[in-house]
Amino acid sequence: MRRAFLLFKLSFRRARLLLGATGVLLAFFQMFRILVASEVHRSGQFQQISALIPPFIRDIIGPSFTSFLTFHGLVCAVYADTAFIIIFVALAITIGTLPASEIESGFADLVLARPVPRHWLITRTIALIIVTVVLMHLMIILGTLAGLAAFTPRDAVWPSARIIGSLALNLALLALAWSGVALAFGAACRRGVAASATSLIAFAALIVDWGHRVWAPLGHVVWLSPFYYFEPYELVAGTPLRWSKLLVLAGIALAGWLAAYGIIQRRDIAR
Repeated sequence: MRRAFLLFKLSFRRARLLLGATGVLLAFFQMFRILVASEVHRSGQFQQISALIPPFIRDIIGPSFTSFLTFHGLVCAVYADTAFIIIFVALAITIGTLPASEIESGFADLVLARPVPRHWLITRTIALIIVTVVLMHLMIILGTLAGLAAFTPRDAVWPSARIIGSLALNLALLALAWSGVALAFGAACRRGVAASATSLIAFAALIVDWGHRVWAPLGHVVWLSPFYYFEPYELVAGTPLRWSKLLVLAGIALAGWLAAYGIIQRRDIAR
């Protein structure tokens, strides 16, 4: 166990600059979003902004679109922001393909030359992914609290802790689901192939999730997309958290992790 912890510590130290910079960026961007939301709220321009949104964007977002055109909704929109989602998915893919990188560089050979079970390469990666997701959410929450404390207009209402918690849990499980896909590929393929394949699958899944709202035939396959089980717009609109969809995301993550354990035990890491 001590060697496994040292392996995790080494991996975290190697990633700390990336994680620190990303977390600070997310926090400051959220504070800036709250500043913008407060200015729009004071000027009463939410209705004007609504009129400028093209109809096809409304169709993609769905009937919950209007819930974002408030101070409360704009603050919570961080969890539905495509840029933030891409950052979380990118981090999941980057960390999930770490075993492939270590095998290619020969680092895995050095680790396994010591009495360390091979499966610790996967367990360490899963732990690193979970810690990363938690840290990124903490930075967003800190940015949210700091921004609300500094910029909230007197007549605006803070988002409830329940909604923030539901949105954070939903985004965290989405990131973990994609980490499962990335880790399975990372255990089986070279890092370039694993990262490219997972990224292309994620992009296709996102397009399918967006497209099924405006093109009915995609509704027959949209259930294959992990993004289909990610519903921040409905949560902001007040829809209760649907645990069945969270279980699907958790199941995708678990299936990918278990597949990675099985693959790494059979992979020839000497090449």
